[in-house]
Amino acid sequence: MKKHLVFLALFSSLLVGGCTSDEKVLKNKALALAEKKFTEQIKQEADDSLGQSPWLHQAYTEFIHNNSEVSVEEVKMQSDTLATVAVVVETYPTRFRRTILGIAARVDASKSRRFNFSEARGLIIQQGMEKGEVETQPLGIFKFHKSDKNWILD
Repeated sequence: MKKHLVFLALFSSLLVGGCTSDEKVLKNKALALAEKKFTEQIKQEADDSLGQSPWLHQAYTEFIHNNSEVSVEEVKMQSDTLATVAVVVETYPTRFRRTILGIAARVDASKSRRFNFSEARGLIIQQGMEKGEVETQPLGIFKFHKSDKNWILD
């Protein structure tokens, strides 16, 4: 997993180096928006399932974030003043996240500090319930327009 992340980081930096300044600005803006959106999505999943323990809530969000990466898939310049940016996230599938949340939700609040999401992932895989592998999923398409040399989200 870490080798993939290092490779993706190096590959992304090479791609960014070959982009126009507008594309680089768009990528940075879209990436910031997408990371915020993904963080809110994961937080909402935890809020919905793990109300019994703030510790489990935090552990879940950290587990997902540590095993996920948001990246820009494509920047399309439709004109000098219009662009769209497609963003993806490499993370666990929604079904797997629901499974692990369902297991964690059954943990008694007094025992929640002993729950380990990485170990739970291993047990889920071992029992054949889910694959438990990260996959690339679409996160969103952001539309921007340029106004006075600044790119603004539509």
